[in-house]
Amino acid sequence: MSEHEDGKERLSVKRLNRILSILLSEMKDLTDEGRDLPIRWNIMHMYSSSQLAKLLAMHRGINPELAAIAAALHDIGAVVTKKHAGHAEAAPPYIYDFLERFNRASKSKLLQVNQEEAEAIVQAVVQHSEKESDSKDPFIELLRDVDSLDAYLHGVKIEGGRLERSKRVMKELGIAFPQG
Repeated sequence: MSEHEDGKERLSVKRLNRILSILLSEMKDLTDEGRDLPIRWNIMHMYSSSQLAKLLAMHRGINPELAAIAAALHDIGAVVTKKHAGHAEAAPPYIYDFLERFNRASKSKLLQVNQEEAEAIVQAVVQHSEKESDSKDPFIELLRDVDSLDAYLHGVKIEGGRLERSKRVMKELGIAFPQG
């Protein structure tokens, strides 16, 4: 989970950083035409969600790099289809394709995203929009919580399951949820 370099502790996120770099290079020139949300929103949300995922994963004892990779990929269905409706369910083929390309490109340089990790990412992404539901899988719950809290922190009006999750996570982290 962490690396030692020159006697300093460092979080191991080499795969994540490469994945974020690839995603940005693939997204930065996309147009907003026909999109439910501007591509700049997807890019901002990808980066901030991955940071929140690392933090919350460390707090919960979950692999922070894997959580952040899932967060980076969680809206890939919306990016590719341009639509928010059904984006979570549409994501699996895009995730598998992306991870396969990542593994091929970084074969000798970085640790591969293995099949078990890919399956965990896909399951969390497919279920991340179900904010009103509770899962026994802490990885799925983490992605639902991260997506909810990130929207709140970006000033998106949230309600229902998103609002409850945001309040619960902030309480978990010892942060008072602002009233009003």
